[in-house]
Amino acid sequence: MLVHRMRRFIAVAVAVCLCAFSVPSCSQTKHRSHAMKAAAPQTPAEVEFVSLCDGYESRFKPLFMTSAKAWWEASTTGSDAAFQSKQAAENKLVELHADKTTFGKIKTLREGGGVKDPVMARQLDVMYRAFLPGQADPELQKRIIGIQNECEQIFNTHRGMVKGQEVTENDIRKILGETKDSTEAREAWTAYIEVGRKIEPKLREAARLRNELARKLGYPNFFVMQLALQEIDDKELISLFDDLDRLTSSAFAKVKAEIDTARAAKFGVPVDQLKPWHFGDLFFQEAPQSEGANLDSIYQDADLLALTRDYYQSLDMPVEGILARSDMYEKKGKSPHAFCTNIDRDQDIRVLCNLKQNLYWADTVIHEVGHAVYEQYIDNDLPFLLREPSHPITTEGMAMMFGAFVKSDDFINRVRKLPAEQRDLAAAATKSKQAERLIFSRWTQVMVRFEHGMYSNPDQDLAKLWWDLKKKYQLLNPPEDMSLPGYAAKVHVVTVPVYYHSYMLGDLFACQVQDYMAKNILKMDDPSATCFYGSKEAGQYMKDEVFGPGNLYSWNELTRRCTGSPLNPKAFAKQCGM
Repeated sequence: MLVHRMRRFIAVAVAVCLCAFSVPSCSQTKHRSHAMKAAAPQTPAEVEFVSLCDGYESRFKPLFMTSAKAWWEASTTGSDAAFQSKQAAENKLVELHADKTTFGKIKTLREGGGVKDPVMARQLDVMYRAFLPGQADPELQKRIIGIQNECEQIFNTHRGMVKGQEVTENDIRKILGETKDSTEAREAWTAYIEVGRKIEPKLREAARLRNELARKLGYPNFFVMQLALQEIDDKELISLFDDLDRLTSSAFAKVKAEIDTARAAKFGVPVDQLKPWHFGDLFFQEAPQSEGANLDSIYQDADLLALTRDYYQSLDMPVEGILARSDMYEKKGKSPHAFCTNIDRDQDIRVLCNLKQNLYWADTVIHEVGHAVYEQYIDNDLPFLLREPSHPITTEGMAMMFGAFVKSDDFINRVRKLPAEQRDLAAAATKSKQAERLIFSRWTQVMVRFEHGMYSNPDQDLAKLWWDLKKKYQLLNPPEDMSLPGYAAKVHVVTVPVYYHSYMLGDLFACQVQDYMAKNILKMDDPSATCFYGSKEAGQYMKDEVFGPGNLYSWNELTRRCTGSPLNPKAFAKQCGM
């Protein structure tokens, strides 16, 4: 259920750099198993590095905070002035990371091997990946940021028209989830997807400029560069997605056939006439609700913020401060999406939502506050530059795990406290969660392969590429109008590029962590039987072993340290019933 909820990546150069995360650190528990502080410098190279790092941090930190505040203002108001301030702040970060003299010193120290201390070495590596994109033409970077800001403002202010009335994204979701009329579903779906027509020419321009930037830095295209900056090999990623395709294709086909039969019956159309608007969702990235099992009713009378407080408090992770600083309900001009951010990498953690009392927003708010608690418990003994999650994979994974719990029998019965006469809904929700994992894995195939294809050749027929991929991996029939740029209606493609793989790899990571905690802390064989409610031991494990190290380790090293194994799909397959 990750329709538009994203981690905010404050733009530095091309929206991937050191400040990819805004991460706090207010843990009261020091993580004794990790050496969080660098030792005193022992070599001339380390002495030079400490001076270089201190100088960089003194410039970076205030610019980071200014950019974060400006972005929050833009997201909550949608005003032209706020977006202008946001772009100005991001341009200053571009200028900082374009400093070729500083980059030359970083590169020399990194290649020289004289920085031996592991904490210093990690900071040096983070700085290198922050500055590398900035070594291209700064004006080119600013053009890219300008396009991203234009598109983000379009997404924030776009309102579709249905039956002559202006509607919000929440309105459209409600129609798609409830209607049995194909004409109404098509009109609502198209009302949102039409935003892609506004975005599409800007996206093509951004893709060409991003590729130009990547080539100037020695990469074949932006897709390859972006992954390299995230410590991921592009060929290994595609190979992993090939493996996931083989793992999930048969199970998904069975689930999709069941869904097709149910949706055809609901709309009174033949199965072969089903179109993208018939599946209760804009992009078919979540499981449509079954007829006779209204899963929204589980949360329609719930106080979602109270449930959120209760759940995280049970893990000894109080979130009152986070919620007090957050912006949780719809208003004009505000971003219709959801995200978590941190303004100062210390205490100022915030969540943006547009809450309604339904399953989608129950999942979303638990998910976003999951990001927040991750950031809240990064150890403040870490240097400022490492006070961020190890990777999008790790923070998205944990947030996805938390969000998915709202469909689990354990959460519904113990946290939501559903009345006994409605307990059959809990079983339906659990089945839906398992199907959703498969559905989302196939949707992620589309996103990853589309961006791979787009950056390999941005001048091709992107609409054809998009609908061909949706047919292959989601088994969806395309609309009659194949020119409809559905890809440009997906906000991540233009404003958070080459990011979506983090959700899928994050799900693998989360399944692995969940499996480990269930077996080793709760002594349970079935990880899907628990949401860890009330387990302070599980909470402490997450704070110490997953959240606490921040970006001290790469994502793959953190995975090995906190689960005992490298990232693999075994736990994911187990929880999908394969």
